[in-house]
Amino acid sequence: METLFRNIRAEIARNALTIEEFSKKLGIERKTFYNWEDKKDLPSSYLKKTAELFGISTDELLGLSNRAEK
Repeated sequence: METLFRNIRAEIARNALTIEEFSKKLGIERKTFYNWEDKKDLPSSYLKKTAELFGISTDELLGLSNRAEK
């Protein structure tokens, strides 16, 4: 899960968002994101929402594939 949050943070930066803006787009509190990151636990429904938000696959977020493979 560490890779997941590293990839999420990279996508947040790539899309010029703050954690606050990203959290609002997901419909959660910023504190919730930080709790998930701290516990390295992202609910699967939010994994899907995050991938859709950034226009990438869940595999890319999980580090199982990358953009270069497309």
